[in-house]
Amino acid sequence: MFGESLVKEAKKDPRIVAVTAAMPSGTGIDIFAKEFPTRRSTSASPSSTAVTFAAGLATEGYKPFAAIYSTFLQRAYDQIVHDVAIQRLPVRFALDRAGLVGADGPTHAGSFDLAYLGCLPGFVLMAAADEAELVHMVATQVAIDDRPSGLRYPRGDGVGVDMPEFGVPLEIGKAASCAEGMWGAAVARHASR
Repeated sequence: MFGESLVKEAKKDPRIVAVTAAMPSGTGIDIFAKEFPTRRSTSASPSSTAVTFAAGLATEGYKPFAAIYSTFLQRAYDQIVHDVAIQRLPVRFALDRAGLVGADGPTHAGSFDLAYLGCLPGFVLMAAADEAELVHMVATQVAIDDRPSGLRYPRGDGVGVDMPEFGVPLEIGKAASCAEGMWGAAVARHASR
């Protein structure tokens, strides 16, 4: 769903480019690359190089989407902080395999991205409740031009909800309560900083 959503957005905005570090099929960038072969970069380089490259693209007016497995993005933390967050560059991170990933095992479980990205100044973090929300969150990332953002999503199939034809940007900072916790606090969707 991420790759298909990114293609739809890129058809409307020629500044959208995709970056990944040696994992195009795992992140959906292969779908984007088929449609836009000159607007993607897939390197065998480490995730840190992909993040710095995406930061450079952002300084030149492009809208880079850096699609990297959540756990592998940890390896690029210095670059996220120094090259992206401190400069408030609008790099759009797609954190594939966020959360538990089953057969991929513990080394691929993206368990820490909320903690390591949530503490950075101005960083917008989103987690889709379903595939339709993911489409809207990709559109939201396209609209964010003044700071970095991260969209985390799990590995695997969607839940089978009705899909929008196109994503509509969500209001940043607005949440929807979907459950009450045992202490009365609402569990929110669309939460971001």
